[in-house]
Amino acid sequence: MVDRIVAVLAAAERDLTGPRTAARFSTDLGTALDQRKIVFSTPIMTNAGRHPDRPLAACAVPPVDLRGDLAHVKHIVDSYHQAGMGTGFNLDDLDDPVTVLRYLNGVAVAGADSGAEDRPVGNMALLALAHPRAGEFIDCKVGADGRGERWKFNISLTVTDEQMRAAAAGTGRAAELLHAAAEAAHACADPGLVFADRMAAGNPTPNIGPLVSTAPCAEVGLAAGETCQFGYLNLAAFHRPNRSAVPVDLDALAATTRTLVRALDNAIEASLSRYPHAASARIMRAKRKIGVGICGLADLLLAAGIPYGSAQARRLAQEVIGYVNYISKHASAELARERGACLALLGQQSRYADPGFLGRFARLDLTSAPPDVWTRLARSVADTGLLRNTSTVALPPTGRSSPIIEASTGIEPLFRLTTPLGRAHPAVLDSLAAHPEAQDHVAHTGHLPDRYPLPSDLRALLATATQIPAAQHLAMAAAVQACVDEAVSKTVNLPATATPAEVHDIFVNAWEAGCKGATVYRDTSRTLQPKAL
Repeated sequence: MVDRIVAVLAAAERDLTGPRTAARFSTDLGTALDQRKIVFSTPIMTNAGRHPDRPLAACAVPPVDLRGDLAHVKHIVDSYHQAGMGTGFNLDDLDDPVTVLRYLNGVAVAGADSGAEDRPVGNMALLALAHPRAGEFIDCKVGADGRGERWKFNISLTVTDEQMRAAAAGTGRAAELLHAAAEAAHACADPGLVFADRMAAGNPTPNIGPLVSTAPCAEVGLAAGETCQFGYLNLAAFHRPNRSAVPVDLDALAATTRTLVRALDNAIEASLSRYPHAASARIMRAKRKIGVGICGLADLLLAAGIPYGSAQARRLAQEVIGYVNYISKHASAELARERGACLALLGQQSRYADPGFLGRFARLDLTSAPPDVWTRLARSVADTGLLRNTSTVALPPTGRSSPIIEASTGIEPLFRLTTPLGRAHPAVLDSLAAHPEAQDHVAHTGHLPDRYPLPSDLRALLATATQIPAAQHLAMAAAVQACVDEAVSKTVNLPATATPAEVHDIFVNAWEAGCKGATVYRDTSRTLQPKAL
């Protein structure tokens, strides 16, 4: 698989910059893949070198009119699914959004059963909280398992800041609907929330088009026709003990990030002639959005001996992800000097013309990427217009990619302890070895026993997803949110005993913490769930 991925991306590199650069790129990318420093999204792994007519894109907003001929809609949606892409839709313009959603879900289910799709694809449907039939939308998946319904869609409400203020104050229709959404999410994990004003404020190219929907896990907003390309850095592969502030080899992380930026830009180039619809090629030429993501954060924290729920963990996540963001932007500016800026910047159709847009990341005050380097880069991009990609960092969940390299998923904590303990900090293993009964419980269940007397620091370090308080999940999401271009795919995993009131509080607290969305999952709320909690 590595050889065919490298071959396809190196061919694009050769066309863009010549054989010498392509040879060096091939070596760098192949080494990073072999060393498990990089893993790509599944469409790249599935399509590269196997399907020369398919793009290397993970998801898209199909350019369809849901008020028109639904048979034509089905044809277009099927073409994106068969190319390996998940899809996102906005239902705001529909009089009867749930009926159309059920139709789209039927298309997705039939496509999954057809044998024409090489991989499972996810889908997202958004509806504004202000829509007259938002209540029906909120409840449409409640009880679906008991009715024997198969759903291939996540659903989310788009909520404005004004509506969230009213909901938090407990006033008006917004408050009623937010309570209904909390009840539904408690029952079946849907809907999530997308905070519309914040997503719009992060859109680097509003003149080219508004963000009308998101990727299936809400990590990026997408304009009509837009697609996204993802690749992931395995943070655990860069762990270096005994580093003073950041226990990571930042030089190696920077070099690998530059390789991944180049690879994803090559993936766009390789895809331009392969999209199912010309609208996708047009907007991708203009924006060239890429998503350098991460996996292995929980593994890195475990190796460093840092509890996931701690302030130290959140600071390390910011240092590393903020650094990746800076290096990826710098690499994109370098690519623009080699290959030309994306059309959006050439045409002064981006917010980067204001140095404050990119300079907002200087507020992080990181040691790895200090404010002054962000300020200089922001001014340079504003003055020259040289940026190859309008967005560079995205944080998808990586649920299908990270297991291939045995890394923890996205920015999530560990779900079980059985796999990664061998990579833990030696002090962790020594401490656990002193408690053989606890070790045996971990081996059989993947979790520390709840009632066994263990040192509090060991229990904090080895806490799994449902043992970590919701406030700590949210704190990590908010900390990371400040480091990325758009949104963050992060689920607040709750124990089965959680209440609808707790879900409501999570929704409000996520907004107050500065997140761009919120998603919860209560253990056992679905008959089938992707991970054992």
